[in-house]
Amino acid sequence: MSRTKTLSSDFYHSSSVFNQETESIFKNEWLWVGRSDQLTTSGSYITTDLINYPIIVVRDNSGNLKAFHNVCRHRAAKVISNKEGVCKHMICPYHGWKYDLNGKLMDTPKFYANDDFEKDRHSLFEISVAERFGLIFINLNKESKSLDKWFGGFEKIVSNYFTDNLILHNELRFDVHANWKTYVDNYQEGYHIPLVHPQLNRDVVWQEYKLENMNEYSVHSVPDRANSNQPGSFGWHFPNFIFNIYGRGIVFQRIEPLKPKWCRVVYNLFRPSDVDAEDFENKEGKYQLEVSLEDQKLIPEIQQNLQAGIYNEGPLSKKYETGVAYFHDLYLTKLNLENKK
Repeated sequence: MSRTKTLSSDFYHSSSVFNQETESIFKNEWLWVGRSDQLTTSGSYITTDLINYPIIVVRDNSGNLKAFHNVCRHRAAKVISNKEGVCKHMICPYHGWKYDLNGKLMDTPKFYANDDFEKDRHSLFEISVAERFGLIFINLNKESKSLDKWFGGFEKIVSNYFTDNLILHNELRFDVHANWKTYVDNYQEGYHIPLVHPQLNRDVVWQEYKLENMNEYSVHSVPDRANSNQPGSFGWHFPNFIFNIYGRGIVFQRIEPLKPKWCRVVYNLFRPSDVDAEDFENKEGKYQLEVSLEDQKLIPEIQQNLQAGIYNEGPLSKKYETGVAYFHDLYLTKLNLENKK
């Protein structure tokens, strides 16, 4: 563990820091935005707003995924306003400009273009997109490394738990009054398990908690107790992609930055297709929700204190909080602020 103290508190509420994170981190990393099962047919699409960038992801006529900035090349209106649906073409509701499923401009009705207008130069702005584990990832930087290289060894670790027979059980979304890093900090340590997560603590041997940090990801492990079906396996990939194992299922989680003091936490819980939905909900579903709500009760209180002007920084445990230290060091490196380590 290189650092022994946390980030200073201003990193958790400063607007200028938040803007720097957008430019240096979230515009350059692969970010999970949806699921493959939402886009099963040609023309099926989803839209989302990602760090204030409206995004379209669509399945083209060849079955490939395409992603674009949801910005008409005419006067910057959103090309698609609905959250999801199916279309043959993408037609801007403002003036009717029509784009095919590959983003190419097809028609500009009654436009009366000037002589210098070139239709072929007005396709939608494309974004890198890829699929993995039934999830859809995008990258706003067209020059960034591939998703395969971004995942690195983390992909093999997730593959140990993710199988082809898994189907979506539910999706949960919570807007939390906390900076996204406040939430990641909480995830990156097991020190709080005995007091914050009493049921989880009864199911695992907390004293044997281990954490391995490597290549921009962390893997947590803690042995389960006898008669427990709750394996203590979970992992995080910088900046905001997480998986957790709950009994027979797996949860994928992302922590979306919304504002300096707000984030959105999204959970997708998957179960084996041959497991009864009601039985799974009464066990793994309730378990996962319980753990999530326990965190959400505490984290906004931490955020309040981080921005109150009393606390600045705190010490880190060399046994239980090495994940927090690793996250903070990596975060500062991404911001080119290594001197603050």
